[in-house]
Amino acid sequence: MRIILFTGKGGVGKTTMAAATALRASQLGHRTVVLSTDAAHSLADSFDLPLGPEPAPVAANLWGQETDVYYNLEKYWGTVQQWLRALLSWRGLDELVADEVATLPGMDELSNLLWINEHYASGRYEVIIVDCAPTGETLRLLSFPDIAGWWVEKILPVHRRMVKVIRPMVRPFSDIPLPTDEVYGAGEDLFRRLEELRALLNSVDETSVRLVLNPEKMVIKEAQRTFTYLNLYGYATDAVICNRLIPAEVEDRYF
Repeated sequence: MRIILFTGKGGVGKTTMAAATALRASQLGHRTVVLSTDAAHSLADSFDLPLGPEPAPVAANLWGQETDVYYNLEKYWGTVQQWLRALLSWRGLDELVADEVATLPGMDELSNLLWINEHYASGRYEVIIVDCAPTGETLRLLSFPDIAGWWVEKILPVHRRMVKVIRPMVRPFSDIPLPTDEVYGAGEDLFRRLEELRALLNSVDETSVRLVLNPEKMVIKEAQRTFTYLNLYGYATDAVICNRLIPAEVEDRYF
């Protein structure tokens, strides 16, 4: 299994490089899926084909996917969101507002990462190509398993024990919807997946990052900082791709 993440400053050609790499891998006979985690998707434009939140066939041995935050939340967070909606509605919020507020910060980034884990666990693909969002969002995305994992490991068990103690005392006096064992079970399942994902992303034998840049001072400086941050988080960078370089022998005025 091989997982390759493409990132870089916005507009440098990450999607083009990811699509080209995925196409070449599929031509070499590897079952390949390429997914875009950028909110401003352009992967479908690169292939000139409609893509959705589930992998769709693009060519022989190649599937494409553009993640959708609402689809992901329903897929991975349905149980937790239902409880949050009930709690917010109990507090008097309008149903539509409660539905929006129930989307906790970071849930969209985490659900994108869980797709990588799901594709890996399924065994359907030999190569997973990820067209990431611009650099800043990608760094937050890659750091999320550590942050969320700490919360789920340290805070969730304590909270669960507290709720078990106070539920019998609260029930006669209030109809507040307290989280059920099913909700906590979803949190524990999340922690298990995060542990698997953390190990997968830090496996230098399986996962690497490729930085895409243009020959511009500002872009190069950002790429240097990104390379440093990726090393601090323990992610291997196996290539730096400089896009938009025109060979000296090209004299076509179009360029």
